[in-house]
Amino acid sequence: MTLDRDPNFPPDLDIRPLANASTDSDARFDSSAQEDAIKTYGIAGRIWEASHAMLAYLDPESPLEFDPPPPMFAPADNALSMTAVELGSGTGFVAAQVAGWLRSQRDVLISTDLPEVCEMLEANLHECPTVWVRPLAWGSQAHVHSIAEELGLLKGSSSSRHLTQIFCCDLIYFPALLAPLLRSLLLLTSPPFINDAWPEPAPVLLSYKMRSLPKETPFWSAFGLWFEFVPVLARPRPAHHNPHPEVPRSEQWCRFSPGDDSDETFVLVARRRPESLSWTIPEEDSALIAGIGAYGSDSPKSDDQFERLLLMGMDV
Repeated sequence: MTLDRDPNFPPDLDIRPLANASTDSDARFDSSAQEDAIKTYGIAGRIWEASHAMLAYLDPESPLEFDPPPPMFAPADNALSMTAVELGSGTGFVAAQVAGWLRSQRDVLISTDLPEVCEMLEANLHECPTVWVRPLAWGSQAHVHSIAEELGLLKGSSSSRHLTQIFCCDLIYFPALLAPLLRSLLLLTSPPFINDAWPEPAPVLLSYKMRSLPKETPFWSAFGLWFEFVPVLARPRPAHHNPHPEVPRSEQWCRFSPGDDSDETFVLVARRRPESLSWTIPEEDSALIAGIGAYGSDSPKSDDQFERLLLMGMDV
């Protein structure tokens, strides 16, 4: 899809840096750095709120336990490797933090964004040996094909790397970008990223801050046709203080949101529906967001998973 304008510079753009203790302590991501980056890269130059929710979920030293549990960052002597891709990496703030939990020469995080934003990513992540910076415009089959080729998935070599996670932090906002984002997620969970040796598509981890539900609902209505997803729940780990010892721990699960009770920021874990791997992905974005192709039919349709989760308070 070709947009009429740079999606990082919408009309009447008026955003300010996100101040936070974890960003202000790092000159690459503090308020001053974000202010300069916003002037050059627009929306991509700001750190967005749901990024912190994703990092809180991934933190190996979190005082909480989660359901579903986050991906395990393996100890140095573990032979299993992680190969993750982050869409819409922006400043590289999330990638920089995750890189500290990865093992050099074994794990890889592919940090992606529009080609013109990769310059900022390279500058902020050049000291992270576990991070590759690569262009990936949403909806671009050429960019996804290039990543598959670099991972050795097109030749089926014994040294190929398969995706183990896909990270999406605060990416659901502009209506014109919803279908391209969904297309990229479908491409990354389809062959050649899955094959006989690696039949399970990578799970998609999404952190999402609700801002304008009417504008964002079309994404969830189409996404749910192709993916099953659940909210992340949390409770204190056994070693931490339990303010309600009379309540069995199994009954203390609640929706994970690192903000206050009114914070509409969510973390979700999604997996590709197995039957969807045989469906034809429509070429037109308007058809994709309308649900055409899902369930093998050419009729428009929608999914109500997200609506049901909201109605249930996202606690089950």
